[in-house]
Amino acid sequence: MINISAVCGMGLGSGLLVKMGIERVLEKNGYTKKEFRVEVADISTARSMNPDIYVTTSEFAKSLRDVEAEVIVVKNLFNESEIEEALIDIFKHIYDNKNNK
Repeated sequence: MINISAVCGMGLGSGLLVKMGIERVLEKNGYTKKEFRVEVADISTARSMNPDIYVTTSEFAKSLRDVEAEVIVVKNLFNESEIEEALIDIFKHIYDNKNNK
């Protein structure tokens, strides 16, 4: 299971839309919800989470510089093409590493 944290300003309505976009991108690329989980967080909550991947904007990525997880930065959290381009290779790499152990 790959854990993803969608980090936005308040972690409320916009975060839910980003979560759904990430889920659509992963499902479009052949992954099922049994293989990943996307959680929504505001920036203060995000630091206490321990996901494999953070998806956020450059503004919030600055606060995640010292985390161990991959931090994927997108300009527009609602642009699924941009999310796909930034996320899929990293997700696949982490997925393959976790499933080859």
